[in-house]
Amino acid sequence: MDVKEVLLLHGGAGTWKAPKERLEKALKDIEDACIHGWRFLKTGSAIEAVTEAIAYMEDSGSFNAGTGSVLNVRGYREMDAGIMDGSTMDIGAVAAIRYPRNPIRLAKLVLEKTDHVLLAGSSADDLARESGLEEIKAPSEYVLERYRDLLKKYLKGERSIFRKNLELINSLKWFDTVGAVALDSSGRLVAGVSTGGVWLKLPGRVGDSAIPGAGFYADKNIAISSTGIGEVIIKTMPGIRIAFLVEQGYSLEKSMELVIDYISSAWGTGNTGIIGVDRKGRHHIVFNTKHIMVSYKDSEKQYAKLLSREQ
Repeated sequence: MDVKEVLLLHGGAGTWKAPKERLEKALKDIEDACIHGWRFLKTGSAIEAVTEAIAYMEDSGSFNAGTGSVLNVRGYREMDAGIMDGSTMDIGAVAAIRYPRNPIRLAKLVLEKTDHVLLAGSSADDLARESGLEEIKAPSEYVLERYRDLLKKYLKGERSIFRKNLELINSLKWFDTVGAVALDSSGRLVAGVSTGGVWLKLPGRVGDSAIPGAGFYADKNIAISSTGIGEVIIKTMPGIRIAFLVEQGYSLEKSMELVIDYISSAWGTGNTGIIGVDRKGRHHIVFNTKHIMVSYKDSEKQYAKLLSREQ
């Protein structure tokens, strides 16, 4: 039986407060990333499709990943990324890295070229440099201006930035991490994700995007990519929960709905979005934020949308 090839991307869950022109650019970039990734899905595999689609979004500058990554409280980028091959259960992840232009490429390198699952910090950067990966450019003026503005507003509140910075991040509700899930013609399911983390985070903070089972997960049945507040996603491990429910016989849709309902009941709303695809090519999207940006393609249809829900 032929396998239905599917590629589904997200550009982050939260509240999109960006100016109209930035929103329009982001929608075009995520659609173009999906088309770009689809070419690799047709000529290669789900691993290449997920990597290349995410790398395209990292390079776009429209999202909180790669070139567009946000800055920590000290004013520099620390990025996380991960990718998982459901056919082999192999994983590659990187955390708190500063060097590579495309963190997802370094995560793929960890998966394919090492015996490890997760590498972090300066040693992971050394591997990227030694492997010939491109160095990331300096942050854009837009990112720098936003950092200065947020830091000024936060310090004006005279709160401890080392303890309560997530209070500010939660109020922004803008978490434009990028991720992808894919099913290829061989039946391989792959999930990936890349992020710059949260604004004004402490140096060394690692979010869900480097944690298998939280920010990303794939097995023989499903591929899942999450976005939102990393601390909530790590505490709830949605990828593992969804995989377990599907294994027990629930549909992908029902499993994802049950998990987002659990997260909302335990931690409130405004914190999580999840995309998923199963081995039959069925896909689903859930979120408890105001928005999630997504793009989808199979052999019959294609779309890029900013989905909304009432808060």
